[in-house]
Amino acid sequence: MKLLLIFLTSFSLLACSSATPPDKQWEMAVKGVYSASISRDGQSLLIGSIHHGGSFWQIEKFERLYNWNHEAGKMSGIVVSAISDNGLFASTSDHRKIALWNTKTGEAFWLWEAPADIQAMDLSNDGQYALLGLESYEAAMFDIKNGGVKLRLKHEGIVQTVDMSGDMSIAITGGDDSLVKVWNLQTGKELFSWKLLNQIKVVAISQDGRLGFASSYRGKNNIWDLTTGDLLVQLPEVEGHIQSARFNDDGTQLLTGSSSGFVDLWQVKSALNEGSWKLAPRSGWVSKNTQVLDVAFSEDTYKAVGANGVTYQLSNK
Repeated sequence: MKLLLIFLTSFSLLACSSATPPDKQWEMAVKGVYSASISRDGQSLLIGSIHHGGSFWQIEKFERLYNWNHEAGKMSGIVVSAISDNGLFASTSDHRKIALWNTKTGEAFWLWEAPADIQAMDLSNDGQYALLGLESYEAAMFDIKNGGVKLRLKHEGIVQTVDMSGDMSIAITGGDDSLVKVWNLQTGKELFSWKLLNQIKVVAISQDGRLGFASSYRGKNNIWDLTTGDLLVQLPEVEGHIQSARFNDDGTQLLTGSSSGFVDLWQVKSALNEGSWKLAPRSGWVSKNTQVLDVAFSEDTYKAVGANGVTYQLSNK
């Protein structure tokens, strides 16, 4: 038994040591963040700081472009955010209110009251619609420009994670009910549904809507073919659980971030790991790990942002 324990400990240390450290990092919030979203091209970042409200950044220039809060002169607790895939719009939420912003000018378009507390959000390229994951056991297609709900997509528990295809035709949602659901956003019809073992922590959909990913809490990490509903591959287990994920533009790779501070690059067809990184904790930070709140492909590198308020650049070189 002692020999087996030594072997397992050595194997664990070897696995951890194989992770590559980040190339660069930028500290954008002193005491950490409630929420963070990286633009699809990996160039911009929207954070909800614990002490400084919402802000929008150009990452590599390390430049804060705008401070975004829902009331003048007050710091809002931005707990959910999203950036449209084309980078032109952003949305923020402090649980119930939802605001739409112009990323080129920093101006706010509208501020609305959502039908229930918001847990997750994705934003359309024209800035008109946000897909919301709600505490009211549903996802909702919310019209930010005119107000009101266009579609209600039912679950059996709080919806914790949502994502839309680039053309807004298909959506994938996951919740505390352990259900992953795929929807036709033109009709509101449920196309597929799968039940995993635990609450769903993250879902992702490819730009063309043909691939879907979901990960449950310390459970399965599955990629499905959304044209047939067939399971394509199951990713290996990771330390902690996966809580952020994004497909590359052609759907051949998937980038994931975990609760234990690891970022992994996966080959979709084979489920092979093509790269692994461990985010470095901040100096003096209480925990040795930082939760990875979002990830993005960025030309020939990758970006990740941690709950500690630090953004990281990663590469395989």
